[in-house]
Amino acid sequence: MGVIFIPVGLVTLRASHCVIFHSMVVEIVDRYDIDCVPEPSRMDKVSYIQDDSIPKNCSRFMKVHKYMKAPIYIYYQLDNYYQNHRRYVKSRSDKQLLDGQKYRDTSSCQPVESNNNRPIVPCGLIAWSLFNDTFEFIREGAELKVNRKNIAWKSDRGHKFGKNVYPFNFQNGTLIGGGKLNPEIPLSDQEDLIVWMRTSALPSFRKLYGRIEEDLDVDDVVVVNLMNNYNTYSFGGKKKLVLSTSSWLGGKNDFLGHACVFVGCSSLTLAIIFMLLHALWRHELFTLEQEKLFRVIRTRSTYI
Repeated sequence: MGVIFIPVGLVTLRASHCVIFHSMVVEIVDRYDIDCVPEPSRMDKVSYIQDDSIPKNCSRFMKVHKYMKAPIYIYYQLDNYYQNHRRYVKSRSDKQLLDGQKYRDTSSCQPVESNNNRPIVPCGLIAWSLFNDTFEFIREGAELKVNRKNIAWKSDRGHKFGKNVYPFNFQNGTLIGGGKLNPEIPLSDQEDLIVWMRTSALPSFRKLYGRIEEDLDVDDVVVVNLMNNYNTYSFGGKKKLVLSTSSWLGGKNDFLGHACVFVGCSSLTLAIIFMLLHALWRHELFTLEQEKLFRVIRTRSTYI
């Protein structure tokens, strides 16, 4: 196992950082949650983000240090956000997402189950907290088109979200969570929602926002006009914007490589320990087995 896993892990790590088969992962990460709050409001960011009268537009500049070949994937990254909390994960209704208001047992969606005695579609805390920051990209005065189609898993679009299920009574209460949904578009086509509903197991995660279908050259400066709408300030969360290319292995991710190297090193360590134990105590074990055998032979000889 060590001989297999260690090389696989090293190749995986190298693929995530370096050039292999003419493919290199280039990544630009920009944290914007603090800088996009006006200086006078930074002492009370929660009040700022909850005040609808204050404009939330912000501009950021992302410089390209290495050539980025299309498609360039756009991710938003959230840190210190526990989507794996048990109550949060359970607050949804998969049958309602597929069948809409035909399915009435939505008790699992509490506390976002209904509003004004009418059901909420989609119900639950996960949908209610939908990420709603928006991004626009400009290079040399021209807008970079962002392809936002097919960002969700095909299996989710086709089998988990109904084609005839439309948002209903969503974000109409006094307490607004995250983004709103177009009531004229079925859930199967609301790909932002579908991506968000696939909850993350770790408190730091990235979710796909879209793809830029144009190459970016070295020293290009991309102007990002964003709307800083999403409230991560209440729980000390961080928001980052990520531009990344992909390799034959996918995007930049060191977890798989580190896991393979760890398993391989653990296996080799255990193999060496057992080999040494076997080499040191083999003679003693053999001697003990011989003595037991001689006792049995003597005992049988006495009876004979």
